[in-house]
Amino acid sequence: MEIILNNCGKNYHRSWLFQNIDLNLCIAGKNFTPLKMAILGPNGAGKSTFTLMLVGQTDPTEGTVQWIENDSPLPQSQWHKHVSLASPGMELPEEFTLSEWFYFHQQIKGFQSNITLPNLMDLCGFPKATKTKQILTFSSGMKQRVKLCAALLGNQPLVILDEPLTNLDKAGADVFKTLIANYLGNRSLMIASNREDEWLGYCTHTYTIGEPHVKAI
Repeated sequence: MEIILNNCGKNYHRSWLFQNIDLNLCIAGKNFTPLKMAILGPNGAGKSTFTLMLVGQTDPTEGTVQWIENDSPLPQSQWHKHVSLASPGMELPEEFTLSEWFYFHQQIKGFQSNITLPNLMDLCGFPKATKTKQILTFSSGMKQRVKLCAALLGNQPLVILDEPLTNLDKAGADVFKTLIANYLGNRSLMIASNREDEWLGYCTHTYTIGEPHVKAI
């Protein structure tokens, strides 16, 4: 499975975030090395927009994004089935309790086969009482931890994390490190960030928004 970007650019309010992006990203397949890439750039460079464009949540202003599976284009309506995305800007259904949200997520996206709903609380580092609380009562750090757990405990071949340590305290950062070490497995990973502590040690290649080439590290 590949994601192919051809001359992609994104314009907001008559100003270009980025232009002329050409990338061919192999994210899954037999006998392949999983992609481990950091998307870098200063604030406002378009890192978050770039990740949303990759998964079909926003369209490029110019150029094309294609997902190719077994040499055939994959309809954009199917892209979401192959990617787990966690971002500080993502909205969670705040009227749900944590237990209800994880159950709903399991039905829609699924978790890895060895993950059960009861042990999700332990993996997320939440007390058992938290499972019956509505998400609207959660702090921003707790919500970010929920998003990371859903993404990293999933079974999709591509995991995209946008600024994963945003709002996390030390305990939350430790959960992130544990999940990425133990549950990423043989899946591809992209981390959008301008902080080395979010991606260094997890990614083997970098792509800086506005620069023409992917670089190995």
